[in-house]
Amino acid sequence: MDVTIKKVKFTTINKSYTEKVRDWQGRHCFATQYPNPDGKRIFLTYYFVKKGYTISKVFHRSGEFLYYYCDVMEMRQVGRLRYVMVDLLLDLLVYPDGRYHLIDVDEFATAIEKGQLKRRQQVHSLRTLDKMIRLQTKRAFIPKYLHEARMFPLPDSPNRK
Repeated sequence: MDVTIKKVKFTTINKSYTEKVRDWQGRHCFATQYPNPDGKRIFLTYYFVKKGYTISKVFHRSGEFLYYYCDVMEMRQVGRLRYVMVDLLLDLLVYPDGRYHLIDVDEFATAIEKGQLKRRQQVHSLRTLDKMIRLQTKRAFIPKYLHEARMFPLPDSPNRK
């Protein structure tokens, strides 16, 4: 089963793509897996449509778990297995030991200065991030099934010369 996602990020991205669904936790939570453009990291991304964020379990290409990359998003379903996702720029890295680090606050501030984020998006971003941090402080943010998730095998790539 495939899902089609239109992703908008004010600073760099406005694209649509189709991905294979790798895990299905209900209509409002599903996962896809894709390589980062650097080719070294693989993202197993869970889309929490109603909660307004994604959690990517990031692996080294070898399959070793590295960290979780969590994006604050504005998401809506626009058809059967079709979603529009607006990246609201604030991101949270969560490390295997439970520590976390907030990133891209500068991008968020710049988007506000440029008028790229509506007031409701700003409020949604800050409230969602607050929920994410409060849950992570209690070690309740990353669901058990995501802790246990493994990277799906990568397709064999042709020999490069």
